[in-house]
Amino acid sequence: MRKLLLFLLLTLLSMMAGASQEKVILASPDINGDGVVNAQDLVVWIDYYLKKADCKDTKIVVLSDPHVMAPELLVSEGSAWTNYMSNQRKMVDYSQALFDEMVAKLKDEIKPDLVLITGDLTKDGEKLSHAYVKGKLDELRASGIRTLVIPGNHDYVDNIDAVVYDGASMTPVEVATDSWFASQYTDYGYGEDSEREATSLTYACEPFEDLVVIGIDSGVEGSVSEETLNWVTERAETATTNGKRVIAMMHHPLIPHVSNAESLVPTYVVSNHDHIRKALIDAGIKVIFTGHFHTSDIAKDFDEDIVKEIYDVNTGSLISYPCDYREVTISGDLMELNLTTGHITSLTDDDSFSGEMAKERLRSSVKKAIQERIEAKVGALAALMGSVIESMASHVADAFIIHAEGNEADVDTDAIMTGLSPAFFLEEGSEDMCKSMLEDKAPYGIERRENVTDDLMLNIVERLDINEIVDLIFEDK
Repeated sequence: MRKLLLFLLLTLLSMMAGASQEKVILASPDINGDGVVNAQDLVVWIDYYLKKADCKDTKIVVLSDPHVMAPELLVSEGSAWTNYMSNQRKMVDYSQALFDEMVAKLKDEIKPDLVLITGDLTKDGEKLSHAYVKGKLDELRASGIRTLVIPGNHDYVDNIDAVVYDGASMTPVEVATDSWFASQYTDYGYGEDSEREATSLTYACEPFEDLVVIGIDSGVEGSVSEETLNWVTERAETATTNGKRVIAMMHHPLIPHVSNAESLVPTYVVSNHDHIRKALIDAGIKVIFTGHFHTSDIAKDFDEDIVKEIYDVNTGSLISYPCDYREVTISGDLMELNLTTGHITSLTDDDSFSGEMAKERLRSSVKKAIQERIEAKVGALAALMGSVIESMASHVADAFIIHAEGNEADVDTDAIMTGLSPAFFLEEGSEDMCKSMLEDKAPYGIERRENVTDDLMLNIVERLDINEIVDLIFEDK
C-alpha cells in the first residue's frame, strides 16, 4: 500500500509538472543511467508516459526490390526478351502487376501511416520505370499514405539491361543518375523536410513526431563511406539525445544472414559490415530494414560486450517467391515494435499467377544456375556426372526455397544436407554456407554472438512493466 500511495503521489506531481519537463524516451526511470532513481527522475519519467499514453500507434509497411519494369519497355515479345528472362530468378514479367497489387492492398486493406521501400524500385534504373513507380507512389500519397524510398543497385548508373525489347532487338533507354533520382522522389524522402548528406543519397527525416527515419545509400557495390557513416551516426545520436526513436533503412544487408554468401554474390552484404554495425549500435539504432538478397530473414547481432543489439530485418523481393512484405507497428510511446510478414499469393486481374507458380519458378531458376556453376567447375567431367550434378542442384534449390520461406530451423533438413554433401568438395565454404542457411544462425560461427531469430515475426519491447518499475524504485540501495 505504501508503494502504491507514493506512486500515485508522484504521478500527481508529474501531472503538475506539465510540459516544462525535459523530453525523454526511457525504458526505466533511471534518467541518468547511474543506478539511482530520485523523485525528480520519476516525475520526468512519468510525465513523458502520461503524455504518450494516448498517442496513436504508427503502422508501417516495408517493401523491397519490386524491380518494376515499365510496360513501354516491352514492345513485342521475341528472342531478346526470351533470352533475358531465361536467366532470371526474378519474375520481371509480373513486376508491374505485383506492384499494382501491392499498392491496391496498401490503399484498400492495410492502410498504413508510412511505407518504406528499401531499394531496387526498378528493373534496371530506366527513367520510364521510375516514372511508373512514382505514379503509383503518387496514388498512395493522394490516399494519405506517406512513402519513403532509398535507391538500390538497380536504380541508377548505366546498366546494359536497361533496354526496350522489341522482337529480336534491344534498344538502350535513359537511366537515372543519382541527382535525377533525388529530383524524381522529392516527395518520398528527398524533399525539403529531409536533411541530406552531401556525398550520397543518404538522408534523415521525421515523418511523425519523435520517429526519425534514416535512409542510408549503400550505392551500387554495397558500400558506405566513412564520411556518410559519420553523418548517419551523428544524426542518430542527436535524435536519440533529443528523445526520439530512430529506425534506419539501407539496400544491402548489414549482417551476413548466410555464411560465405559473398562467394556467390560479391555484394551480398554491405562492405565493412562489422565496422558499420558497431557504429550504428553505438549511435542507438536498434532496427535497420534492408533488402537486396530477395529473401526475408531477420538477423540479430550485438556489440562486443553483448549488451546492445541490432536487428537487420531483410525483406524479400516483391517479385521473387514468396513475394513478401512486412507490417510493422510502433507503439505510441515508441517503446515497442511488432512485426509480421505478409505475402502476395494471387493477382486480382491475372489468374496465371499463384504462390505455387512463383515457388516453382524460383526453384527452377536456382536449380539451373547451380547446375551451370557445377558444370563449369568440373569441366569435361560434366558429361559423366549428369545425374549427380542434377541431384546436387536440386538439393541446393530445395534448400534455397526453405531459406526463402523463413524459419529454416523449424524444418527437418537432414536429407537435404546429405544430398548436398558431394557439392561441398566443389565449392570452398559451401558447407558452412548451407549449414548457416538451414540452421538459420547468424552471425554464423561466432559463438558468443551466434543466435537464431524468428524470420517472420518480431517483437521488441523496451519499456519496463509497472512491477519492475516499482521494484527498481524501492529496491534496497
